[in-house]
Amino acid sequence: MPDHIPKQKSISAVCLPKQKSTPSARFGIGQRLYGKIANSDLMTKQKQAETCVAYVRVSSARQVEEGVSIETQIRRVKSLAEFREFLLPDENIFIDEGVSAGVPLWKRPAGKQMLKQIICSKVRHLLAYKLDRVFRNTRDCLATVDELQDEDVSIHFCEFDGGPMDTTSATGRMFLTVLAAFGELERGLISERTKHALTFLKQNRKRFTKDIYGWDCDDEGNLTPNDEEQRWIDWMRVEYFNDDVSATQIARKLNEKGIPTKRGKKWGHSGVLRTIKCEFHKHR
Repeated sequence: MPDHIPKQKSISAVCLPKQKSTPSARFGIGQRLYGKIANSDLMTKQKQAETCVAYVRVSSARQVEEGVSIETQIRRVKSLAEFREFLLPDENIFIDEGVSAGVPLWKRPAGKQMLKQIICSKVRHLLAYKLDRVFRNTRDCLATVDELQDEDVSIHFCEFDGGPMDTTSATGRMFLTVLAAFGELERGLISERTKHALTFLKQNRKRFTKDIYGWDCDDEGNLTPNDEEQRWIDWMRVEYFNDDVSATQIARKLNEKGIPTKRGKKWGHSGVLRTIKCEFHKHR
């Protein structure tokens, strides 16, 4: 033990009855030896446990309701890290909230930080809840896996019992390709069904969103024109398309006139553009 560290009474010396002093007890030889062994065992375990990173993503509030919230994903990846005996410090959990899967992984805010951590710290394991949390489509999946493989990084998913994806063998790569393709197919079918449903609602003037400026919704979900708001929509369209007034200027004029949005808030340029370009207004 270094001389500059002050010696303290051992727990045994405080709690046990006073016994005959021995050379080893007087000089703390046993304590030093035991301490070295304990520290050595701890360091060995820490060396054996590899550090990993985890990626978590949600794109909308809807996913929270469906059981894949940020908290759920964090809990699952932490359990997976413990099961695989990986070290997963909190700073190695990278979270993208409100980010679409359409954005490539390395271009997402947290994805960029994770890539930097993987390269700088030479991390060899990436954990995620599901395949679709990380990749946007089959091509993106295979390209990203190749990049990770070049860095000698293995990917582990909770949905596959936490085992690493074998992307080095032909069989493993085919399995990954099939899974990614099915995920892409599922997202495509959902998108098609959503578009068809929205088209039907728009054509039948049924409610298809929370609030839409220019329309009121009755108890049965039917949309009826709000005459006052419809007049302001016409005014906005004339300003924007005929008089070449910017959306920012239109928003400022509306706010100066005291005209609120559907939710009673102030206008912004994005709200103006969304209102004047809304296809639903063509059915007026």
